[in-house]
Amino acid sequence: MKVLIASFIVSLLLLLSITAAGSISMAATQNSYFSSDRVITLWGSLEVEDIETLAAYNDSRLIEFKQSWSKGNLNDTDWQYYNMFLKRYLYYFHIHLREISEKVGAKGAFLIQCWVNCSSSLNEIKSFTYRVAKDGEDLVSYNVVEEVWVAGNAPHSQDVQRIMQKDTVTSMSIHNILIFYCPSLALTYSTAGKEAYSRKIQPQVYITRKSHESETEVICMVTGFYPKPINVSLWKENKMADVMSTGALPNGDGTYQLTVLTTINMAVEQSIYCQVEHSSLKEPLIVHLDEIHHTPIGLVVGITVAVIVCVIGLVCFMKLYKKHRRYTFITGLTMD
Repeated sequence: MKVLIASFIVSLLLLLSITAAGSISMAATQNSYFSSDRVITLWGSLEVEDIETLAAYNDSRLIEFKQSWSKGNLNDTDWQYYNMFLKRYLYYFHIHLREISEKVGAKGAFLIQCWVNCSSSLNEIKSFTYRVAKDGEDLVSYNVVEEVWVAGNAPHSQDVQRIMQKDTVTSMSIHNILIFYCPSLALTYSTAGKEAYSRKIQPQVYITRKSHESETEVICMVTGFYPKPINVSLWKENKMADVMSTGALPNGDGTYQLTVLTTINMAVEQSIYCQVEHSSLKEPLIVHLDEIHHTPIGLVVGITVAVIVCVIGLVCFMKLYKKHRRYTFITGLTMD
């Protein structure tokens, strides 16, 4: 026990010394499905920045490490401590939830979703959240700064908020999760997964148009970028256009893609371009409509085509050469 306490104190001291500039965000998602006979099915995950590191399934409470660095630099004793804390939290969470559902008269099956968000820096404590939803609607959330529970818009929200506000033991437990355990674990991942989430991959940009009877759509697709935050805009005559956006969506290789579009009047001569701002770029990337933008993929395609042409030419030459050699051997004539 002394080793555990000492380890926790060291982690806390490191946490207090880190600055917000070098902090990373961490989010835990917990889903608990209560059937009509109150049988619980559990699944959840933990994300560092936007990379899933841990997953938990069903009632086994077993943790699956999704990345090679998921266990971080925790030794076996530290990990046992965190795992013990997690199981104890889930155990009391479900007991507490059963009691509340009986008090407010919740009937039938329902899904409870819980989110814990923090970072590795206490300088960002205002953004730390503990939020609970029922069947997709906000139930209650905990304000860590004011130490109060806030009701959501789900059925029974007001009743649950009053129950939680009176439960000082549970409130203190949630408070400790937000200001001690969650940031401490995030701090561990600030070094363990640094290589994975600190990488920067430049976006590839494609801009095109699609004409209809009455209007023309200009579409800008940005793909292959990491990290996720990005700013993409379309400009007409040096004025930012109103756009519709898909938002950043994941690619299969761990990068992201985003598409924006706007409508224009092509009857009027206009200068139209797509502007991309991303942390991997030293300055904004601007690609004009109808401009050929040479991306790494375009370069690879060009090289590939050139190689194919060369191979085909070489094969044709060898066939002609062999045919000519056969002719000269039969007639006794030389190629000269």
